[in-house]
Amino acid sequence: MWFINKFGSKRVNLELYEVSQKYGDLARIGPNVLLTNDPEMVVRMSSARSKYTKSRWYAGQKLEFGEDNLLSTLDEALHTKKRAQMASGYSGKDIDGLEAMIDSHLLELMNLIRRKYLTIGSDFRPMDLARKSSFFTMDVITDIAFGRTWGCLSADDDVHSWFASMEIIIPNSIKASRIPWLTSLLHIPFFRKLVMPSEKDKIGPGRLIAVTKEIVQKRFEEDDPGKHMDMMGSFIRHGVSRRDAVSEAMLQIIAGGDTTAIVIRAATLFIITNPFVYKRLQAEIDSTQTAKPIISDEEARKLPYLQAVIKEGARMWVPATGVMSKVVPPEGDTINGRFIPGGTYIGKCDWAIQRSQKIYGEDSTLFRPERWLEAKGEALEKMERTLGLVWGYGKYSCLGKNIAWLELNKVFFELFKNFDIIIADPSNPWNSMNYGLWLQKEMFVKITERIKSS
Repeated sequence: MWFINKFGSKRVNLELYEVSQKYGDLARIGPNVLLTNDPEMVVRMSSARSKYTKSRWYAGQKLEFGEDNLLSTLDEALHTKKRAQMASGYSGKDIDGLEAMIDSHLLELMNLIRRKYLTIGSDFRPMDLARKSSFFTMDVITDIAFGRTWGCLSADDDVHSWFASMEIIIPNSIKASRIPWLTSLLHIPFFRKLVMPSEKDKIGPGRLIAVTKEIVQKRFEEDDPGKHMDMMGSFIRHGVSRRDAVSEAMLQIIAGGDTTAIVIRAATLFIITNPFVYKRLQAEIDSTQTAKPIISDEEARKLPYLQAVIKEGARMWVPATGVMSKVVPPEGDTINGRFIPGGTYIGKCDWAIQRSQKIYGEDSTLFRPERWLEAKGEALEKMERTLGLVWGYGKYSCLGKNIAWLELNKVFFELFKNFDIIIADPSNPWNSMNYGLWLQKEMFVKITERIKSS
């Protein structure tokens, strides 16, 4: 009941963090639910040979009644099989021209800024960076996933009412994961008909299901649906069925769309409200000569301060903060000298893990990219390993993290190379809500073209 009561606060990340700070590395948040802030415990639960399994928390992540996706699948063998089927697609190995595809959408974002949102003199044109960053990542993921973009940037609009739908999907999916008996009620036909979304809906999960089914149907009507060098083509070539393709395509859009945009927004906010970081980042950018109009991933990875800024942004504002609890194996487990009975749920508090003073130093609650340049040897290795948990670990790690880093490497370099950005209203920088997943909007910024000294 504690967690259910805190759900309505819209600051679930902080509620969990406060419990973790008060009660330590293993705190009880429910009758059979513990919360850990120990990164080694996360590794222990998620490693390839771990006997821990997914809890019913994941079952609430179904996006269509009765249809599992990679995230919601509880059966360990089936989950392993699905990961193998989708690994090449999510990693980008099976996608033709992946980097060039991202470059084209980044150029489109910058063209949109110059066309509609560039402030010149007293002509102030505020831009909602929360929405535009999502347009960018959504166009990227739909292009990669389906071989054609939804065109959010070209329309400068919420195509398919996706972002309006997310305001319904995120709270409901997390609520279902926290209250399992709600999901059980869906097996009653009357109740299911009363509450479940319809494909005729104009917004919400029903709209997303309808759009995705249409995309998948058109693909499977082709003579060779697996011939395309995009994510869906890769999935099909590796044995994903038509039925599963719908569920996985919906998950792709959610997992690959807004999670990367969250890091873009948060890191941008940290940069532009920290003059020292802002100046140092732009100095590194200005001293870098690139071979193409958009910096390559290889070039970006060689820029130490840019990498430090991205890492620090992802650390400070973890894109997914749900507990993602695992089940202690039947024989139980002993954790730091305490026996934990089999069947107990153990969730994680990423907000606390990524603010650990033991790992990141006494100023761990501050945005300070320099920590990544100062740390050496074993201390740096521990920081890198812990940061990697932002994207999960082992058999539960995010398959698309390489694509996310590729986007981040490019977007920060190009935005701060070409533009000066400030928050329009420093007293109210954005509307940011956390349900275990983020809903963010109304991040209005003032953007001007940079005047580069010769």
